[in-house]
Amino acid sequence: MSAPTPWEITPAATVDDGTTYWPDTRWRTALPGQVGMDSAAMATLSRDVRRHRWPTLRSLLVVHHGYLVFNEYLRGAHPDSLEQVEGVSATVTGMLVGVAAREGMVDPQDGIAQFFPEYADLRSLTGYGVRVDHLLAMRSCLGFDDDSGRLGAFNEYSSDWLRLIFESGVHDAPGERWGYSSSSAIVLGGILHAVTGEPADAYARRALFAPLGISRFAWATGQPNGLPHMGLGLSLTPPDMARIGYLVLRNGRWHDTPIVADGWIDQMRQRISPAVGKWSTYSLDFGRMLWILPPVSGAADSGDVLAASGGGGQWILVVPGKDLVVVATGEAVATANFVEPLDVLYDIVAPATR
Repeated sequence: MSAPTPWEITPAATVDDGTTYWPDTRWRTALPGQVGMDSAAMATLSRDVRRHRWPTLRSLLVVHHGYLVFNEYLRGAHPDSLEQVEGVSATVTGMLVGVAAREGMVDPQDGIAQFFPEYADLRSLTGYGVRVDHLLAMRSCLGFDDDSGRLGAFNEYSSDWLRLIFESGVHDAPGERWGYSSSSAIVLGGILHAVTGEPADAYARRALFAPLGISRFAWATGQPNGLPHMGLGLSLTPPDMARIGYLVLRNGRWHDTPIVADGWIDQMRQRISPAVGKWSTYSLDFGRMLWILPPVSGAADSGDVLAASGGGGQWILVVPGKDLVVVATGEAVATANFVEPLDVLYDIVAPATR
């Protein structure tokens, strides 16, 4: 028998319900059966992952009751590999705004023009009353949403990204219409720079990642002021993606200390924009920088699945009603491959979790 790889699961000496646990340097581990999961179903999942049943999957992690119970890596991935999480970046941005709100530096009802006096010449910024909350809910109606065909402009890192966004104008009254917008997250990064005096990635390192024990990350940056691409540019390791999910699961607290403003996670998961589309057969609602997917059966509450999602198959999936976090990274191109981690959650992991 071959020796176990360093990231294979080892049994826990004792188990608890996880309500007072937060990970330190590494996640604690337990066998699935030790925390009430169906051992046979999880063993079959492990076998199928290793046999490449889901061919574009790079990593799959499952945390239940604060125990890492499933930890598989493929296609050259490993626990310390930095994975570009694409659109997951926007959810992290929403949480970072929640940190600034807790510190009293920003309020969702603030108009955004006050943070950008250098763009006072642009009517789209000063004339339409766009608020921070419109950005969080992706209802700003700025003309630079992801369907505008303009996202390639962000590949020009010497450009002033904020001016590009504000010059695009407004196509409806703010709040009137939802449209997925990576640029909304970028504008939030500009606001964070305005209120903190430091680039948003530096603020994230100090105020969000350090308290969670996240020390390794990367964030693609542009202009002005080294502005990170808050909508797509973050890279994290898969175990640290699970820490982000665990912060959502524990309602924004870490070691019982509030990281984001009180009630912030509840606001993020509020269905501001229902029925905005589908991924394969999965209907989509949107809150504030967070997707809400259909409920799983047998959960303790509504069974909502809260999702941070990025292109290529990057996922942080949180099921509060089952005390569950699932993380996946991938290299998907086709939609069928992109949603495979959802199939794994709904068809295998959630039914195996009691």
